[in-house]
Amino acid sequence: MGDRAVSSSDLTMRVLLISHEPQASPGVIGRLLYERRIETETHIVLEDPVNPNTAFPDPGDFDAVISFGSFCNAYDPAVRDWVEPEVSLISDMVERDIPYLGVCFGGQLLAEALGGSVERAPAGSDEIGLIDIDSDVAEIPSGPWFSWHEDRTTLPDHVTVLAHNGNAPQLFRYGRAVGTQFHPEAEIPLVRTWTEIGGDHIPARTSATEILHDLQVRREDLEANCARLVDWFLEDVARER
Repeated sequence: MGDRAVSSSDLTMRVLLISHEPQASPGVIGRLLYERRIETETHIVLEDPVNPNTAFPDPGDFDAVISFGSFCNAYDPAVRDWVEPEVSLISDMVERDIPYLGVCFGGQLLAEALGGSVERAPAGSDEIGLIDIDSDVAEIPSGPWFSWHEDRTTLPDHVTVLAHNGNAPQLFRYGRAVGTQFHPEAEIPLVRTWTEIGGDHIPARTSATEILHDLQVRREDLEANCARLVDWFLEDVARER
């Protein structure tokens, strides 16, 4: 990824990163933004789990906002006290036409902000590990992508589904807001943390060892795919007027 030439236009963007737990990181996406000399600021919602920080920076001070995943489920009543303010923030961004990329949990909150819904997926429909998708966007390959979720998102008709598989919409867009169900930012240190904290969610058909092995084997492909998605978002979605 480090061989990419950086253009002068790369220097003009400032991106807000919304992280939900302090154990999370922007992973490959964070490295790509750094390589593109894009300035970032990170807001961690659950740095103090007892007192969630929903005093978000004004998204209007940034050229784009990226919200990442969470160990929480968006529909869990126990977390709605901080989920709902973030959904309101996203609704405001959509109204103000501020570019937004929601990853997994962040994508689910976008779906809710647009009038959709998120619920627990039927048994056996969880997606943990590498997946392929059917993509309608030339810049977004079919895979591999890494996924870690046990949810089902329903989107309203006015939202455009850009990629899907048999389980869920995987990439969708409304205006300059984009959501993914998969995790383009996934890398071994990040996913190792997920297996340690959320290992009880790993289905019997696989294991933490197998998941991390598959990530290592397909690492170059996964990073290249993430770069294509990030560049598509920054160059085609966020800069679109």
